[in-house]
Amino acid sequence: MADQEDATFTWSEPDPARPALAVLLRLVALTDHAYDDGDLSPYLMRRRLEGGWSLTLSLSSTLRSSYQFCPVYDADLADQLARDTVSEDGWRRVMALGEPDRGRPPTFSPGTVYGNPDRPPSIVECSEALPQPWSSPRRGVTRGELTRHDLDHGVVHVHRWGPEPPAALAIVFDAKFWLGADIRSTLDNLAQDRCVPTLITVLVESIRGANRHEGLTHSDLFEPFLVDDLLPWLRSRWDIRDAPTVLAGQSLGGLTVSWAALRRPELFGRVVTSSMAAWWPGDGRGGLSGADVLAAYRDSDPVPARFFVEVGSRERELLASAQAFHQVLRQKRYDVRYREYEGGHDIACWRGGLADGLVALLGR
Repeated sequence: MADQEDATFTWSEPDPARPALAVLLRLVALTDHAYDDGDLSPYLMRRRLEGGWSLTLSLSSTLRSSYQFCPVYDADLADQLARDTVSEDGWRRVMALGEPDRGRPPTFSPGTVYGNPDRPPSIVECSEALPQPWSSPRRGVTRGELTRHDLDHGVVHVHRWGPEPPAALAIVFDAKFWLGADIRSTLDNLAQDRCVPTLITVLVESIRGANRHEGLTHSDLFEPFLVDDLLPWLRSRWDIRDAPTVLAGQSLGGLTVSWAALRRPELFGRVVTSSMAAWWPGDGRGGLSGADVLAAYRDSDPVPARFFVEVGSRERELLASAQAFHQVLRQKRYDVRYREYEGGHDIACWRGGLADGLVALLGR
């Protein structure tokens, strides 16, 4: 069991003439589940006599989490927090109030935390959190080229580093989230340290005009996009026909990449999944469910694919479903590296997992 350590969070009133009525500390790994459990009181900050607000929590020494301060000025919403009767609409309103810690400059862009598209989060990293040696910008590192491309059936961003021809390909879904989390620095650092072969990375922003849920779970959309649209377009520009290819997806994207690897292992034989949404029930319109993906692996012969699978210890139902997927892979004797990190459904954790997964599956 991990040790505990105290962490103190402080928030100051931007306008003392208009003080907040309540301030909630939203730790993605912890507070969101506290709302589900109907008890947000451990994360309500206390007003200090000298002014401002503070809260000290005992956290696992291995925890990493995005967080925001949510100051509440509306009397009705503050009363809901005080009484622990926050409605679903009230919770959406609270999340939308979130702002970063002014004492800890954010490293992500707005929109990387669920429920708050307008402001960035800050990140708390306890002393024994999993290392992320490639995630932060470094001085003196050569910057790779990052370009946006509008295809006939989608939008992608391509990252290339250095003049050498690409020796490997990575296709990563949910480009907007990754760009907001500065994946460019991660890829630059990996290349500078020579941790992976010369890599061309494609960040997929949209698939055939579909919304995110449809594009990532409808195989009649993402399979032809990958096989008939994206790969031919890439091969027409770079000599990658024999390059090892990694597919990487988080949450629903984990279903996408796992399904594609099972269907076309000769094209996509290496898979990185973070917080794969194997609990997903489907959309009732022909989209994949987590059960579909698990059953497909359980009921078919193994294919030549390798996996790096990670999931947060604080993800509850999703954690159990990811554990079930890992168990199926083990039973079928797949080459799989599996880990559970101390955190939640959080790109602050996934950025380290993506780098570690690329090194594990492509590393020299």
